[in-house]
Amino acid sequence: MVERVRENRTGIQNKKFRKYQALEALQDPQMWCYCGIQLFTTMPTSGLGTFANIIIKGFDFTTLQTQLLSMVLGAYIIMVLLSSAWIVKRTGQNLITMAAYCIPSFIGTIVLMTVQNTNTATKAGLLLSYYITLSFWAAQALTLSMISRNIAGQTKKSTVIAANFIAWATGNAIAFSIHLACYTLLELILIYLRFHLKSQNAKKDQLAAVDDTITGTSEDFDGFEDLTDRENLRFRYVY
Repeated sequence: MVERVRENRTGIQNKKFRKYQALEALQDPQMWCYCGIQLFTTMPTSGLGTFANIIIKGFDFTTLQTQLLSMVLGAYIIMVLLSSAWIVKRTGQNLITMAAYCIPSFIGTIVLMTVQNTNTATKAGLLLSYYITLSFWAAQALTLSMISRNIAGQTKKSTVIAANFIAWATGNAIAFSIHLACYTLLELILIYLRFHLKSQNAKKDQLAAVDDTITGTSEDFDGFEDLTDRENLRFRYVY
């Protein structure tokens, strides 16, 4: 095992903290690139993975079909991870492989954004497009492999790994923060809308109290005027 480490030139375990190695890690573009890969693969993963069942069911599948098709998604991801590792082992090209596996993610996302679900063919196509959007997971897995092989020095490696964990956590935090922000804005909109509609009804009630010609019981009211909800003072909003 020690001889294998010698061949990789990544050094053996050493519990002594070396400040210069930590500083070197911070100054190394490698670390920031690895962190960027981790960040930009974690953020879309949070949404696509968390809402997998909702997305699949949105293609007009039944609940049972959705559960079964979610299992296929897991199998596809396993295939992505194993095939990308195999290609890297055969070719030695890590970054090209990672970049290639991101292309299906582009294609799948564009299809999901532009194609309408109109028949069985588009239904199957959208499902397949959703599957391939997760092809970028190959980049996340291979990045960890590159860190273990490209970063030498125990303190430097620990610094880079810690930075990657922070990037991963940040990606998840941003994704869930977006969810929380959406929920917060939704609540604010609902509260505002209720207040607005209630106040509009109150204004119309005040006008009706002083003018009986704008109530629904007046003789000149037929109920068939082509008026907007604002124009029609007899109109009352539901909330």
